[in-house]
Amino acid sequence: MARKPRRRATQQQPQHRSAVELLEAPVYTDEERRSVVEFMLALRKSHIQEFLQDVDLPKSGSKSELRERIQDAIEEGRLTVEQLVAFLDTIVPWGKQHVFLFTGPRGDVGSWKDPEHVLDKLKKQQLEHVFNARLPLVLPEELTLSSITHAAGRLRVTAVQKREYTERAPEYDDTKVTDGDGEVILKAYVNHVSRTLVAFEWDLNANVAMLQITQLNRDTLYEEVAKEFFKLVSGWLDSTMFAPVNVRAAIRKLHELADNGKAEARFHGIDYRTLRGSRLSAKSPSPRDSVFADDIIDGAMAGVAKSSVGHLGNFYWLAGSNGNGLVNPLKTDVHLFIVGDKHRINFPTPNSEDVVRYVLHRVRALS
Repeated sequence: MARKPRRRATQQQPQHRSAVELLEAPVYTDEERRSVVEFMLALRKSHIQEFLQDVDLPKSGSKSELRERIQDAIEEGRLTVEQLVAFLDTIVPWGKQHVFLFTGPRGDVGSWKDPEHVLDKLKKQQLEHVFNARLPLVLPEELTLSSITHAAGRLRVTAVQKREYTERAPEYDDTKVTDGDGEVILKAYVNHVSRTLVAFEWDLNANVAMLQITQLNRDTLYEEVAKEFFKLVSGWLDSTMFAPVNVRAAIRKLHELADNGKAEARFHGIDYRTLRGSRLSAKSPSPRDSVFADDIIDGAMAGVAKSSVGHLGNFYWLAGSNGNGLVNPLKTDVHLFIVGDKHRINFPTPNSEDVVRYVLHRVRALS
């Protein structure tokens, strides 16, 4: 049996989470040490500078200078890989991602509000070491639990996995000539390594849940990752207790609000599917324009919406107050897709935690 990581320190987690203990770090490979720096450098520069300020390192300079500064600090022992992982695990869950929304189980969930009840379940699966603790994983080959926290009425389960994929890079294509003067065409592919973070959160007071998956290289992978995650936790958390929220309804509701002058979101694109399976799509000329600004499109979509379901919505959630009389915490418009047939919400750009939570709250309310 593998040795369980030892608890080593206590760190304060953001917002709703209480203090969780930092488990002893695994032995990182050279690939993991290189990759964690690249993952940091892939963040917004403002986030990198925030991190450098937190660890008392200079934050000015180009990204290449910041990379060199971080690498030097690690080599000199002034910065640890665990510190980088801790920061990534704070920022990444609110970055580019796909989210599944769920309603909680029917009946009384009071026992789940008791941390000891959850801990007893975890002990039976030999997982008590990650309860209210965090294992600083970088690139585990298999989906691996890194943290299970129970605080402020929320149960949050996080897992991490290494993913590798190739991507066409035609700029590196080449041609060669054989000995017989035949032409050989060489097509280039670039290998990528990514760190997939999956987080399931159950709001025990509202009895609603969500599954967050960091953006992957193929749209078809999210359902596979969701199944893999729920299989991973199946010994103590039954996924069949949770029902997916029908987010298709939110597409039509947002359309109705826009038609009534109470828009919460600006439609850049919309796609309806009829009961017979036919689809009608429309897209505005730019993200700044609403697709419904065109009277012809508006009329056609209003007609089909009455007997169709929302298939895909491409929105910009409006910041500040809007025609519906709501005032929200958004500072700028937030881009998102509602993938109706897959019951997914996609945030294609990074956001802060409060922004993601607010938008998801509104999508759930409109669904």
